[in-house]
Amino acid sequence: MDQSIWKKVKEELKIDLSNGVFKVYIDSTTLISLENNFALIGCNFPNIAQVNQQKYYSNFKTALDRHTQNNNSLKFEVSSLIQTPTKSIDSTPLFSFQKTNSPSISALKSGLHPKYTFDQLVVGNSNNFAYAAAQGIVKNPGLSYNPFFIWGGVGVGKTHLMQAIGHEMLKNNPDLKLKYFPAETFGNDLIAALKSKNMTQFKDKYRQLDCILVDDIQFIAGKDFTQEEFFHTFNTLHMAGKQVILTSDRKPGDINGLEDRLVSRFMGGLTVDIQSPDFEMRCAIIQDLATKKGSLIDQDAVIFLAEKINTNTRELEGKVGQIAISAQSKNSPTITLEMVEQSFNGESLNNNSRLTSEKITPRHLISVCARHFNIKTGDLVGTSRKKELVLARHITAYLLLTQALLPLEEVGHLLGDRDHTSIMHARDKINTSPQLKPLINQIISSL
Repeated sequence: MDQSIWKKVKEELKIDLSNGVFKVYIDSTTLISLENNFALIGCNFPNIAQVNQQKYYSNFKTALDRHTQNNNSLKFEVSSLIQTPTKSIDSTPLFSFQKTNSPSISALKSGLHPKYTFDQLVVGNSNNFAYAAAQGIVKNPGLSYNPFFIWGGVGVGKTHLMQAIGHEMLKNNPDLKLKYFPAETFGNDLIAALKSKNMTQFKDKYRQLDCILVDDIQFIAGKDFTQEEFFHTFNTLHMAGKQVILTSDRKPGDINGLEDRLVSRFMGGLTVDIQSPDFEMRCAIIQDLATKKGSLIDQDAVIFLAEKINTNTRELEGKVGQIAISAQSKNSPTITLEMVEQSFNGESLNNNSRLTSEKITPRHLISVCARHFNIKTGDLVGTSRKKELVLARHITAYLLLTQALLPLEEVGHLLGDRDHTSIMHARDKINTSPQLKPLINQIISSL
């Protein structure tokens, strides 16, 4: 009975909280006991228990009270039921999630990476629509969304989502003829087939599949014969009801050198974009990455990392991996804020933050933004909520964070003593508005 109640509690929390928060902090919890209106809730790591106790206590309590019709008290603690101790090479005790199932033979033959599954995917505001569409494809391949075109910047998870669909389709049907390949591979195979005069074998290789997952399709742009062959391959598969999934760094209509007939075909299904993860999702990703590396991570360290690296998950993965190795070499089971801060000493943060505070002052940046929007500096940093001022203020906040590399609190102080959550909201709103990128680049060029 208790576990049935707990299942309902988690289902309710899944609706109330973001997918990223749910996946990292809520989904792994278990109800150890519920007696005399006291619930003991198990978590897989101490910091997760701490965050749930301090931040999500009221969410858990409200849901549990509703389903038990009682006024309950809750306590979160680390539970051995969901925690699996392992040993590192030097016998230092670490902790990790229980191992997931090994990839199937069919998945490996199809070119899919073992870690790019739905189980390993953190879902949040930046990718939840694409994720929902992916679930529809898995249920009805070739029917729901075909082709499925995913676009977005570097390291936002396009390949992961695409391959996760492939893993799930093979799990449902191991005999499915599915192939993942970069668009460049298609072009190289075509050239090899032309040299060996074996075009029939080339066509059979790609046109007799049940599903193709093509990465970075923009690389066939400007290559006439490659586009010709891909057009016929696409048509053959699509007409037969086979699933086609494509990724690109931009939407079809923005790929220079891509033939109109291919643009038309690619946009004939569902086109979705994946944005850079917002702050909350970055926190969830960092927590998830640290866990997979066998390390605990302090909440302050999570927040620091999420604020410092705001571009893509690939940078986050590299940085968390680096810090985790450093922590383990020091026999420390926990990644602390001090360790994270030390890892950034002397480093440039990301490609979008090459201008350092030594080259640009906050006041100069604010002045440039005010001039660009033809408004007074006093109005830009004032309290007015006029629409034209709000947009200018959001962009200014974003640039102060990414170009002047100021902390959230200082940006809030400069822009009218606003709190850090308002600045986070401004930054994430700009991050998820690709149509503003040309405008932002124009302002950056004038700094």
